[in-house]
Amino acid sequence: REQVSSLKPGKAHFDALVHLLRYLRDNNNYGVRFFSDYSSSPLYQHLNSHGLPTDQLLVSMSDSSWNDDVDTGRSTGCFLIFYMGGVVDHSSNMPDPVALSSAEAEYNQACIATMALMHISMAINNLELLEEDTQRTGIPLILDSSSAIAIGSSFKDTKHTRHIMRRYHFVRSMLEKGFIILLWINTKGQLADIGTKVLGTESYSVLLPICMSRISVEGSVQEG
Repeated sequence: REQVSSLKPGKAHFDALVHLLRYLRDNNNYGVRFFSDYSSSPLYQHLNSHGLPTDQLLVSMSDSSWNDDVDTGRSTGCFLIFYMGGVVDHSSNMPDPVALSSAEAEYNQACIATMALMHISMAINNLELLEEDTQRTGIPLILDSSSAIAIGSSFKDTKHTRHIMRRYHFVRSMLEKGFIILLWINTKGQLADIGTKVLGTESYSVLLPICMSRISVEGSVQEG
């Protein structure tokens, strides 16, 4: 992706707009699908193929680029939250802190994903009429940065991490309570990558069908 300043819009920005409009035109037949049999969902099969646990219906993936805004130095982050194989919450954003490393950018985004997970979990608990003090535990939060996982799991500050804003150690708090577990996946399997950068056709065509299902004009779901 060409690095250009957003303060001087030009041809690169026009090309990006055309790219966006083309995407909307070509992908308006995708929708969210939930699976009563979770084991038949593309997400379940994706996690299973990467050796990740599949015993939770609520799953989140979080990812971040690093230092890709040439004006501010901020990083683009994305999280996807799945329930019963379908996306129930997502965000592509630029957190305010300027991360000093790719690991910090990933960790900052993991915090945003964890906060969203708490809200979704409470909403699902209400829908399922669970007791007020009942809380899901061991919800997978899947990252492709082993360094970011180490920051959250170590519960110790080093000279490389002590500058991180205290609120971002919310991840550690939720880990300590058992609310989430941090799991690693290789970058090629990271579904949240779809919201952090412009992907090539090959990667995009692999990741999108796991997140969304193609819907026919009549409204029926098509496989693949």
